[in-house]
Amino acid sequence: MIIPAQLNQLDEIVEIENSSFEKPWKRSQLMDDIRNHIDSENWVFVQDEKVVGYIFGWIIQKEFHLHNIAVHPNYLRKKIGRKLINHIISRVVDQKVNVILLEVSVNNVSARKCYQSLGFVEVGMRKDYYSKGDDAILYNLEIN
Repeated sequence: MIIPAQLNQLDEIVEIENSSFEKPWKRSQLMDDIRNHIDSENWVFVQDEKVVGYIFGWIIQKEFHLHNIAVHPNYLRKKIGRKLINHIISRVVDQKVNVILLEVSVNNVSARKCYQSLGFVEVGMRKDYYSKGDDAILYNLEIN
């Protein structure tokens, strides 16, 4: 089940964030995103009363900027990330958003395949974007 992210889920979100990324977002950053209800879309995937994935982003001038998406390592390869992205697509279409923007590590092959299978198109690259020197691939999905 996908529901709006709430502050009482912050510990679970932070746990997923820390287990998913070498340079995770700080607790305060995640908390600020949850608190900001204006132009933000912050959702969690709950299974068996436990947060097992989340997606955070902002709507800025008819664009949705996907800031962060992660799935608990024990729940990978169960299409939870795909369900979260599809949820965002359906949400932002109703808000007259024209494009979804994101970046992903060049080395995150499974995420890149997922984005491409959903219709995202590679539009550029940011060199040395991530902490260990990985490049970021920029993707867009035109939706209106």
